[in-house]
Amino acid sequence: MAKKKAAPEGEGTHRKGGKKKLIIIIVVAVLILAAGAAAAKMFLFKKIPASPEQARVAKETKETKLETLQLDSIVVNLADQDASHYLRITLVLAFPGGEEVKKKLEEKKFAFRDRIIQLLRKKHYAEVIAPDYTEKLKKEILSALKQSEGGQLEISDLYITEYLVQ
Repeated sequence: MAKKKAAPEGEGTHRKGGKKKLIIIIVVAVLILAAGAAAAKMFLFKKIPASPEQARVAKETKETKLETLQLDSIVVNLADQDASHYLRITLVLAFPGGEEVKKKLEEKKFAFRDRIIQLLRKKHYAEVIAPDYTEKLKKEILSALKQSEGGQLEISDLYITEYLVQ
């Protein structure tokens, strides 16, 4: 019988070294892909404020906790002469500060309701049923409340939790 030839010493070690190199190349490739994915996520999905004002408001909101104060539902007859229509609205005021500010605003709750009623009674049915009118109304109410307090009011936002027109 013929004897099997023994593999030269250099060939056996060459194969093991090739596998190690392949594993190292795969690990390096995976690390590079992971770093690229992390960099892409950081640059592509970064939130950029639309304006400097929005950036300032966002920063202040993060720094200070917002408190809320819910006003009771308000029902008013609208200013239409030809038909009887009414508007029912419930509002929540959001403001920075703690219990001190909340207590101060609660004392003014009735004045706020009065100012809001005065504003809403001047509105007409056709005006208040428009789909995009609530945003405009929020701005008007905020402006009216701040104006009634001489610009000293620290309300940062206003939420409408109920809006019914009939």
